[in-house]
Amino acid sequence: MGHTVAQLVPLGVGMIVSPIPLAALIAILLSARARTNALAFTATALAASTLIVGVTVFTSKGGADRAGSDAHPSQIVFASVFGLAFLMLAALSWRSRPKNGAVAAMPSWMAQIDTMNAGKTAVLSLLLTVPNAKNLPLELKAGALIAEAHLPTTQAALLTVAFAALAGLGLIALTVLAAVPSKRVTAALGVVKEELILHNAAIMTVLFLLLAGLQASHVVTALTA
Repeated sequence: MGHTVAQLVPLGVGMIVSPIPLAALIAILLSARARTNALAFTATALAASTLIVGVTVFTSKGGADRAGSDAHPSQIVFASVFGLAFLMLAALSWRSRPKNGAVAAMPSWMAQIDTMNAGKTAVLSLLLTVPNAKNLPLELKAGALIAEAHLPTTQAALLTVAFAALAGLGLIALTVLAAVPSKRVTAALGVVKEELILHNAAIMTVLFLLLAGLQASHVVTALTA
């Protein structure tokens, strides 16, 4: 189990920094319904992540049990595919950055956050976190890793929840801030939101490259094991 946890931690850390969901949550924290909507946004994101990883764990478990000695080559293929995918996403992200000093446009949906209730905020959370090009592959890989560990059902479920909590640590920390109203915190959040939107493409490019490097290290480790 310890080896599995060691492999899951970098994946969870990679999910923590997601500029657009974080910027959306900050905008929610600056809105009129900050506490209620922030809780709805974060709880939905954590539940969705837990569900995706959990479904992957229990649908992959039978295949992992049957794989046996074939797990080694399958891990190499899995890591190679994800590594190439992250490299492609890094290139696409870099090409999407604002050109010639242009200011990154604020997403149109962000202007509607002040009028959203908890239900609409939960839907927004799903739209921003479930199809996320960075997080979804990491959740699928996390589920596959937990399945390959052949853990008892209870341990696999606890590890799934723990991974989702680690991945959502940034959202959880921001949601806690909603309970501590402060002019300084509000001002700082406004600056952070603008910076996340402005540098979204650059941040995502770096993250995708780091994740591609992580997958490459898994391939090298597997080949030399």
